[in-house]
Amino acid sequence: MSLFETLLARLLRGAGVRGVPVLDLHGLGVRDALAATERFVRECAAEGVVEGRIVYGKGRGSPGGRGVLREVVPRWLATEGAPWVASATPEPDASGADGAMRVRFARRRG
Repeated sequence: MSLFETLLARLLRGAGVRGVPVLDLHGLGVRDALAATERFVRECAAEGVVEGRIVYGKGRGSPGGRGVLREVVPRWLATEGAPWVASATPEPDASGADGAMRVRFARRRG
């Protein structure tokens, strides 16, 4: 199974009860995770999706206990992802640590 097929399967499995698309980046390196994130936000915005969820994990197994995706994905959404992202909000758990973001997509103009 290709990387794209793996990500598509994760996306389809992750669609919640309310039909909110979910991209699960667990196990991906930075380059692949950012490429998948870009594809996800571009496609969601182009299809008129209102909001989605991007799961990157907390990084508990990473050195220092904070995963690199937890740093780079929110930064990418705020910078390079800005044309497609209206807002991106961390989703903290009961301990206050986030492992995902709720993303509201920008409406298409024109």
